[in-house]
Amino acid sequence: MPSLEVGTLGGGTILEPQSAMLDMLGVRGPHPTNPGDNARRLARIIGAAVLAGELSLCSALQAGHLVKAHMQHNRSAAPSRTSTPAPPPLTPVALAMTNAQDKSRSAAAQQRSKR
Repeated sequence: MPSLEVGTLGGGTILEPQSAMLDMLGVRGPHPTNPGDNARRLARIIGAAVLAGELSLCSALQAGHLVKAHMQHNRSAAPSRTSTPAPPPLTPVALAMTNAQDKSRSAAAQQRSKR
């Protein structure tokens, strides 16, 4: 990962969860002798985690586990539009109320613009 920007001090590192994770990884704050070493170490850790995730995904694809999991959790069927409820039709009363609300909003907007 040639362009991974990370930081170990400043910004969001003052937040409790973030600083706890940086402490756990041993990279919080500046490196005592070599500036930037903690950030480089954090970038390596992130890169290793991403690579491990990609390898896991590739092995699941190769073994067919990913497809089996999708089939098991019923993600094999294409989504249909019939399962999406349509908005209720507007009755004449609802339509009149909508128009009245729009008119009152525009009247309020006109009053605000006069001020």
